[in-house]
Amino acid sequence: MTLKSDVSITSAESAKRVSDEALTPVPMEERQHWIIPAMIFGGLEFSIPVLLTGAVLATHFGITKVFWILFGTLFVIQWFGNAVMGYMGAKTGVSSSVIARSSFGHVQARWIIGLITFFVGLGWWALQTAVTGEAIAAMLGVDYQNNFLMLALITTVCGLIFAIPSVLGYASMKWTDIVAVPAGLLLIVTGIYLVMKNGGWNSVMSWNPTPGITVLAAISLILGMNVSQWVGVQDYTRYAKPKIKDNILIPLGIVGVGFPLFLVGAIMSVGAGEADIVQIMMGLGFPVWGFLILWLSTWTSQIVNSYSMGLSMANMLNINSGKGRALLTLLGIILGLGLALGGVLHFFEDFLYVSGVIYGPIAGVMLADFFFIRKQSYIDNPGWNWVATFAMGIGVILAYWTQYVQEMGIPAVQSLIISAALYWVGMKVKRNIKPDQFTEVKEPEPQAVK
Repeated sequence: MTLKSDVSITSAESAKRVSDEALTPVPMEERQHWIIPAMIFGGLEFSIPVLLTGAVLATHFGITKVFWILFGTLFVIQWFGNAVMGYMGAKTGVSSSVIARSSFGHVQARWIIGLITFFVGLGWWALQTAVTGEAIAAMLGVDYQNNFLMLALITTVCGLIFAIPSVLGYASMKWTDIVAVPAGLLLIVTGIYLVMKNGGWNSVMSWNPTPGITVLAAISLILGMNVSQWVGVQDYTRYAKPKIKDNILIPLGIVGVGFPLFLVGAIMSVGAGEADIVQIMMGLGFPVWGFLILWLSTWTSQIVNSYSMGLSMANMLNINSGKGRALLTLLGIILGLGLALGGVLHFFEDFLYVSGVIYGPIAGVMLADFFFIRKQSYIDNPGWNWVATFAMGIGVILAYWTQYVQEMGIPAVQSLIISAALYWVGMKVKRNIKPDQFTEVKEPEPQAVK
């Protein structure tokens, strides 16, 4: 069965189509202006882990160095990765876990890739819910370090409220981002103001700690925060038009929000003298509404995390209905609450590095298949492609080795390149020795874009 982005859907078929289906290509009449997915990605980047990562960077480098590390990582590596990988979703109209079927095969994409994307999304959701629970508890004057029952209640309420738009679906998500992103900008301005009020710009610029990590390790830390987007970006760009210009502009949401937020996290950390974002805000004297804005801004990224969890589970279980996706999203949220209350926040930095180790190789295989093997078309391949398994496995081993054993380069990037090259070569060899459905290539049909 071949699915392409130019799937022809009649009015009658469109009328029958259940809103926000997990596996069916989004028809052209439902595609939106590039600003909508860009806003959703801006909301995704408006998250507490971004502030936390910026704060961690400030414990190792001065603000000027942090600025240039962020600039190079986000405006070069991250923008390019999001634009290229996002184009796959716009071209095919399907989610990331479905696109993976073309290279990995139906079975492997459902159970291996689906599980990986689900558990990483689950981890992000649990991390952010945990720290939001602590922030709201602090705002209410609760000693969250010694009153677990009250913290658990507050965290659970925050998590359930986070869940509502993602359970309802894509259409409700964009409105949350439109409201929350401007509110988050107010949080940034307030943070800078309080730092200037308490210590002044000179104290920020004179900050010069002894680095505990290398610049390349810092880049890996930032990419660990964002590299999962290279595999999940298609969940939202499937609602965008398959225009090159649009997909180049969509990452503006990530970079435009992420760059200042990482930097503000670093500046606030210098002003408060530590990296715990809740303690930073309390130390700087944030008013009550500042904690409320933090919660609202976190809501936007939580929506994306939980929505992607539901899509991954729907792919694993082969459930295509909007109702089924909503129920699976809710199930993921319940599991995430369990992790949030179980202390997942203590593993924040390790989680970032693990994300970089896993997602780079997956993205490399998907990229090579889509652009170099399939010529920008998509095939829902049955079975299990062992070439993809091998390429991904070598990439993961390489990323792990260069991250934890012999620190070298940028693991997420080099593992992506190696996995893509191994997959491309492996598929060429397979086509000559033992061709199968994975080596069959069909030319994509021309598509008219309005």
